[in-house]
Amino acid sequence: MGVSSVAAQPAANSAAVCTLSTTFVSQDLFRGYFLGGPSIEPSIDFTNNVYDFGYWSNSTVSNRVQGPSSTEVEVYGAYVFDVLKGRMTAEPGFTLYALPWGQGFYGRFKASIEPYVGANLTLGGLQVNPRLYDDLVLRVITWELNASYEVPLTAVNRVLDLTVSYGSDISYLRGPGVPDSPRIWTTYWLAGASVPFQVGKRGTLTLGFNYTGSYPGAEGAFALGGVPVSSRGLFTVSYAVKL
Repeated sequence: MGVSSVAAQPAANSAAVCTLSTTFVSQDLFRGYFLGGPSIEPSIDFTNNVYDFGYWSNSTVSNRVQGPSSTEVEVYGAYVFDVLKGRMTAEPGFTLYALPWGQGFYGRFKASIEPYVGANLTLGGLQVNPRLYDDLVLRVITWELNASYEVPLTAVNRVLDLTVSYGSDISYLRGPGVPDSPRIWTTYWLAGASVPFQVGKRGTLTLGFNYTGSYPGAEGAFALGGVPVSSRGLFTVSYAVKL
């Protein structure tokens, strides 16, 4: 599962854009939980700034916690529409998670779907994105607040992208021999910075660093077997091409 990210600029219908990207991450982390070591994450995204659909996957090279599964795949979609033009949009969407080659979530489920509703607010140069997720299969409800801000680095003609996330989830434990009544609460946070570099007319190379953690929680809300971490950092290198 990918690191939480800030999505969404104000809706403005435009020509569809396809983006192909590949990202290397030094650790596989999701909502404050460690799931594995170095990983490769290819993706494809189609958007016209109103509709957004895409595919993302993760293949961990070493030290995977999730068990026999070597690859996770995700399919996602969203619809963005204006609420206050230029200032606020609403965004309903979904993510389909799948572990097709392993034991699956809780050792029982090969796939899970998580619809969500969110808003995207523009406050000057600050983007604020609250989200509410509801995993219908794994019975996990998550709220999350994301924010992003661009800092011009005029001396080197670059932009520094800053992001922060804070969220909490509640899950009803579900698995072989586990009753449905117990709950686990997990609170997580993330702070990140990245710098994009233009490569030719269509390519972008982005270097980034994220620092994340979670507490308390006995295990990940998605029962992947990961362990909570008080703090952990990861480096990212991403190359994207717009078609």
